[in-house]
Amino acid sequence: MLERQVRDTIERFGMIPHGSRIVAAVSGGLDSVVLLRILHGLAEDLGFSITVAHLDHALRVDSVGDATFVKELGAELSLPVVAERSDVGALATSKRMGIEETAREARRAFLDRTARDVGAERIALGHTADDQAETILFRLARGTGLEGLRGMAAVSGKIIRPLLYTSRADVRGYAENQSLRWREDATNLDLRFSRNRIRQRVLPELRAVNPEAAEALQRAGTLADEALDALAYLVADLWPKLDPIEESGRVELSRAALAALPESVQAFVLREGFRRARGTLRGLERAHVVAARQLVAQSAPTAALDLPQARVDVIANRVLIRGELPIIEPAQAWSVTLPLGHTVLPEQRLAVDVSVEPLSRRGEVPEADEWTELADADSISFPLTLRTRLEGDRFSPLGMNRDVRLKDFLINQRIPRAERAMLPLLCDQEKLVWVVGIRLSERAKIDRSTTRVLRMRVVRSDP
Repeated sequence: MLERQVRDTIERFGMIPHGSRIVAAVSGGLDSVVLLRILHGLAEDLGFSITVAHLDHALRVDSVGDATFVKELGAELSLPVVAERSDVGALATSKRMGIEETAREARRAFLDRTARDVGAERIALGHTADDQAETILFRLARGTGLEGLRGMAAVSGKIIRPLLYTSRADVRGYAENQSLRWREDATNLDLRFSRNRIRQRVLPELRAVNPEAAEALQRAGTLADEALDALAYLVADLWPKLDPIEESGRVELSRAALAALPESVQAFVLREGFRRARGTLRGLERAHVVAARQLVAQSAPTAALDLPQARVDVIANRVLIRGELPIIEPAQAWSVTLPLGHTVLPEQRLAVDVSVEPLSRRGEVPEADEWTELADADSISFPLTLRTRLEGDRFSPLGMNRDVRLKDFLINQRIPRAERAMLPLLCDQEKLVWVVGIRLSERAKIDRSTTRVLRMRVVRSDP
């Protein structure tokens, strides 16, 4: 029985203190509707109250209908509903961020604000075991380490996920058995988004190999979580031996003590240094940690490395890590989200054409020129963004199997400094795809497995 399973998860993790209020995030989709129904059924027995929260992202024409549906559902269950609308598309453009990332941030800010306003101690999300498996696969495909393999936590601060150990099939079975209504989001079928491709293509193939593939991935996430806890314990024991000096946004370590450690241990110590200096590891990849480790190992008495929102300096026998540095941007920096089709950017005096085309039956690659580039469409995480350079950008140039600093690449290409700042970069949600007019990314190249081609053309338009 699904209610019993969810109750066991709530009690196992101590998710909801007796007498507390929780905010239930309800989009109107299947998972969130089932979450709300089950929480409503458990509320009296477990002694908690519920406020329903719904954020309309204004990304679909029918999104207003979702808000209406959630309000009606709240009224049916005699629960208070807090609903807001946020123009996520405009917000993504102004912040120079991807749509999905912007939507997550807007949703989290809304839920935090709602919890504060109603005095709620917990925020309940409807992530299932399948969502966990998709998250782990998505991070694996992007090249994550142990941190990404741990997946989503059942409890993270105020956030609770009562359905995390429940399969999507069980959730659907419950909804159908109870004759529940829910809203379908057509964008969940859009294969331009990486998570949808994983959900509709990758997981079904894995289940053909192992019907319990999602459960196996979740167990792997649990093992990664336990390994990271053990590593954190070991690094904490090692930390005092590195002669640390810590201030706000700044960590200083002994270079000799760090260099004497095995390389794998150095990497975890540096990650801890970044975490303490920056407050988070978000935006830092393995390549960044490897670059920092190589900086420490080189023989030069002084050296420096700029990374996303961090800087590493080696000065004699000390390693200095500074975090939360402002991102250095050109005075006229800009970023625009690109839909498929033709887009004119009058302020930048650019015109952009983006299309997805099938590869010819003979496997021939269409011709391109300096201002037209072709990429493997299935390697792209849509939507695309055209923007200027940010400090810390890294890039895997075509023909190279490793990331390099974009700044170093442009210097080696003899691009004048004044031009580097305003050079258009075409990016997806995961990587820099094309340094326009100069080089495609190795990670987006067309190969023998390519079936669809992403054609990108950027030209100067009339003033």
